[in-house]
Amino acid sequence: MSTLNDYPGRAPASREKRLDSVSAYLGEARALLKEYGGAEVDQRIRTFSQSAPDDLFVALEVLSGLRDTGVIIHGPRGCAASRLRQSLAEHAGPWLVTNLTQRETIMGADSKLRAAVAALYRRYRPKAIFIVATPPVAINNDDILSVVGELSEELGVVILPIFTSGFASKSSAQGYDAVFHSFIKYLPQPAAEARGEWINLLATTESEPDRREAQRLVAALGVDALTFPHGAAVEDFSRAATARLSLPLDFDAGHYLGEALQNLHCVPFLQVPRPIGLAGTRNWIAALGQALGKEAQARELHAKEAAAIAHVVEAAPLRGVRVYVSAAPATALGVLDLIQELGGEIAGLTVTHLDRLHLEAVAKYQERSPALQLHIGNGQGFEEINLLKRLQPQLYIGSGVHLVQAAQLGIPPVFLPRLPILGYAGIQAFAHETGKALRNQAFLSSLAARARLPYQEAWTRRSADWHIKQEVK
Repeated sequence: MSTLNDYPGRAPASREKRLDSVSAYLGEARALLKEYGGAEVDQRIRTFSQSAPDDLFVALEVLSGLRDTGVIIHGPRGCAASRLRQSLAEHAGPWLVTNLTQRETIMGADSKLRAAVAALYRRYRPKAIFIVATPPVAINNDDILSVVGELSEELGVVILPIFTSGFASKSSAQGYDAVFHSFIKYLPQPAAEARGEWINLLATTESEPDRREAQRLVAALGVDALTFPHGAAVEDFSRAATARLSLPLDFDAGHYLGEALQNLHCVPFLQVPRPIGLAGTRNWIAALGQALGKEAQARELHAKEAAAIAHVVEAAPLRGVRVYVSAAPATALGVLDLIQELGGEIAGLTVTHLDRLHLEAVAKYQERSPALQLHIGNGQGFEEINLLKRLQPQLYIGSGVHLVQAAQLGIPPVFLPRLPILGYAGIQAFAHETGKALRNQAFLSSLAARARLPYQEAWTRRSADWHIKQEVK
């Protein structure tokens, strides 16, 4: 059993150090898997990189799902821009930005931070306050921990610092780890208690329909679930630490928290892929059933639910359709299976990053489609457009800003973040939305005839990996 001494430092180690995360690659999946099987994974860099979300963006997204909390974004006001999009989230609480000036980003602004914390607490009285350090603060090295110590005692409220830097890791998924590292380090550790009868349903940034579907399936096995942290309060951390087990909705996002609860509080962590598609959902339910001694109930549940949507799968609405997928790896690799279950063909794959958590799924993908290449890049529109023009897919499924560029090429796009994707309800929603996108192409034809891509022809004549180079050590 681990202790808090096993979680040193203000922030977690980077995903590159812990999991050999790769953020730049284009080539055969087989070659990358061979590197992971060796002593060291070769890192690549981009000589030209377009804009992409960083760990701050993801951390703020996670915090927007917590109840009864306030958030202080410690940095220039531009660092708070992504929080504007999340202000209408279901549980989003009050937030403010310290709005550091150029001088303050260099010389520090401890006093300004103290005033911000006091003002937020006196006006809104949240049960907990998060101070999110931004990349400029990682440079000026403000003494946030002293502010936390002084004001926690003075105001009588839980204050948690979260240290994002924007450059410690090239993977935006580092933002999940930063938030959960703060939970582990700075929330009061629960007293030793008897194990509860509930499970942790680890949810981070899933949509409300997806959370409801997962909660429905867990309830169908006669199990109480604590959905955490999305929709929970910080005091629920104590309940999470005494659960029977933790079941993630996205093992990539919830991995750091799940492992910490297992290491520190002996809560078993089921590292099972996302419940996407028939096979993925069956495996997710089966893992829970096995852990709870309810294997027969899990099999019966799957049989009943699969029979109810058999007509959707048998219709094979994507039969013969070549599909390009671009999303975070845990989602993208699950969607590949769903596409093939609905009769579709995989034209190409882009994932935001890849690490040791995904090797089993990538190996399966490589065996089924050995000729397909794997593209790793987050926010790299030039590289994706280059691949789309060469591969000519008939459908684009993604979660990034490049859906517009796919549409400008006349390729029907489907926006994943607005589409329920988990469980049996997700299969029906996915089949409906992709079918609708394929049927309604008049606008796309008109758009493709008139639209101008933001890249000159000389750019798109280059290979998609033109700017991806081996890192020199």
